[in-house]
Amino acid sequence: MSIDNLIINNLNHSLILFDENLTLKFLNLPAQELTGYSDRFINNIGLNDFFYNNRYIDEHVSEVIETGEGFIDFEYKFENKNRNRRTVILEISKIADEDKFYVIVSLKDITRFKEMDNNIKNEERLNDLSRFIAEMSHEIRNPLGGVKAAASYLKRKFDSASFDLPANIKDLNNFLEIIIKEVGRINNLIEDLLSLSKKHKTRSEKVNINKVVNEIILLEQEALANKNVEIIKEFDPSLPKIYASENALKQVFLNTLKNGIEAVKPEAKGIIKIITKLDYTRNSPKFLKIEFTDNGCGISKKDIKNLFVPFFTTKEKGSGLGLAISQKIIYEHNGFINIDSVKNHGTTVTVYLPIEKRKSS
Repeated sequence: MSIDNLIINNLNHSLILFDENLTLKFLNLPAQELTGYSDRFINNIGLNDFFYNNRYIDEHVSEVIETGEGFIDFEYKFENKNRNRRTVILEISKIADEDKFYVIVSLKDITRFKEMDNNIKNEERLNDLSRFIAEMSHEIRNPLGGVKAAASYLKRKFDSASFDLPANIKDLNNFLEIIIKEVGRINNLIEDLLSLSKKHKTRSEKVNINKVVNEIILLEQEALANKNVEIIKEFDPSLPKIYASENALKQVFLNTLKNGIEAVKPEAKGIIKIITKLDYTRNSPKFLKIEFTDNGCGISKKDIKNLFVPFFTTKEKGSGLGLAISQKIIYEHNGFINIDSVKNHGTTVTVYLPIEKRKSS
């Protein structure tokens, strides 16, 4: 390999070269990774075929050819050969070589940086909310405890009465049961809120991700059987252990699996596919990737952007805190969580957890 090719193939962005007939002539190694095309199969591929007749790119390439002025889009949503969407910086330029010219399309993959930026913003909002929740939960719990104690005292008095109570008093006893039950429900909600507000202990032990996922599947065996849901596992047995809180990750994976089970339509054969593998992304640390994919009811586009917002829920009886808590736990492990869904076709929840290099002793 020449020094020129060595440099081009080790750039941090993708370079794609088309001739004046807009036929693909060259793409460097990063471009092959990003687009899914190999340089062994590029003969006679035109620009429209390469970008799937993308009108946006075609119009700007034509404009660059006509004017000679370059074009740049700092946040273009690119879909590759495998239909994976990435956020890229798109640049189109024209270079002349004697009586010929070439078009260079450059794609700088910034997907991970956008995800991290969004994660930081979400984490800041969660931290602000967490402080508010901690203070409010304390203020609510005090009077709530008094209400429960008073209702419980009166109920004990009624239950221990040695004489028949009038009908209207018996009705009051029934209402006391409702008060105690509803106070318990509010206390459970406060526990969820406190879970969202508190800092979860991380990096406390070496964790085998496959073992953790297997254990939460066992916990949900009855629910899986009742709803006729099949689990398909594709686990990479060579995954390294990571430093994490096993209990916190169990909470995340259990919540994710429960959501998948609940999303399955009663009349359909439910399938939840769980994949664990290494995720190598250019210019980023190595991550473990844990995917939960169900064939359930899916989520609409307008709802997906709100899924991690506390108290937002698409369930009739949901609190809207499960995903917010899961996201916070994963943030605290320096990871991130993504959700992709198509209404009436299913949902994929992907958790990324970083692999830290072992420190030398």
